[in-house]
Amino acid sequence: MDFNSLGQGSPFYVLNKAEKPILKVGTVKSKTNPQPKYQQGTNAFNTANIQQVINITATFDGKDEVFTEIPFNVEVAKIGENLIFSGSQTAMASVVENLIQQSKKALEQVEYHKSMISEGDKILEFLNPKYADEKRQAKTISELEKKQAETDKKLDKISADNTQILAMLKKLTGENKSAKN
Repeated sequence: MDFNSLGQGSPFYVLNKAEKPILKVGTVKSKTNPQPKYQQGTNAFNTANIQQVINITATFDGKDEVFTEIPFNVEVAKIGENLIFSGSQTAMASVVENLIQQSKKALEQVEYHKSMISEGDKILEFLNPKYADEKRQAKTISELEKKQAETDKKLDKISADNTQILAMLKKLTGENKSAKN
């Protein structure tokens, strides 16, 4: 069912696929009559190819949302990359099935992309000596920072041990002085 066929009270499905897919189901509250998407001057040459759009107001959980410039003769429309909407449950189910298939294909390619990163890195090192040098320098710096952190820990331990030894010496020398008096 295209958007122009929707009437007041018709179901309206909105899929937000941003981070986690969420489907909202509402009802059509109102819609406008089809109108040209772009305003025409007085010399419109080919009015048959002018895209007609409508605006739909739908209610979700008691709140109205307005969807503007929807092509009136399609079943599914998009706003940006993440918002897909339809007045047809079947059409929305088809959209979700397609998205699942795309995700399955993407997951099948994960291992390839992991190997491309690791092997591609090696290939870049071979093809670009400057890249290889920068990578070696970064590795050397990382190793030096790790060694420095270990040395700092050892020095802290030595300092703590020295503090303890000095405290013991003071205690011993203090006891010896008081024993002589």
